[in-house]
Amino acid sequence: MRTRERTIVSSIMIIMNLPLFSDKQRGYFFNKIFKNLIFDDNVFIRRNVTIYGKNELIIGKNSFINEECFVDLSSKIVIGDDVAVGMRTIILSSSHEIGRKRCGIAKRKITKIENNVWIGAGVIIHPGVCIGEGSVISAGEVIRTNIPKNVILKNGNITKIDERRFKNV
Repeated sequence: MRTRERTIVSSIMIIMNLPLFSDKQRGYFFNKIFKNLIFDDNVFIRRNVTIYGKNELIIGKNSFINEECFVDLSSKIVIGDDVAVGMRTIILSSSHEIGRKRCGIAKRKITKIENNVWIGAGVIIHPGVCIGEGSVISAGEVIRTNIPKNVILKNGNITKIDERRFKNV
């Protein structure tokens, strides 16, 4: 990104983080200002969310990204409908090969969070991971591999969610 572009983007981000805007308005304006951000209806973006890079970020309806999250758009990131992302979560889409040089060749991978996922605070999601529909990720987890649908990940252990618990809700 050139210096002028970087200055413009930084200025917009500073203005959008002012308490003048609601979370819903912030999501709406990000969607209208940046061509690479494709948001459905009712996307809520809290203050101090860093969206870095030029690739696409697609967010489905009724989804929410809490404060101080970092989203790396070195590659495409897809977030489904009804997703809640806890504060200080990091969503990555690139890494580097390890070699003789400290930082080798960049490896970019699409990262996907399917519908109805709840991600706790401080989660780190590595590049290329897919978090399955209906899953819950507890706070502080580091996600290095795909997570199946309808599970709870807590303390590194996966527990299947019993669907019968939700029949009367």
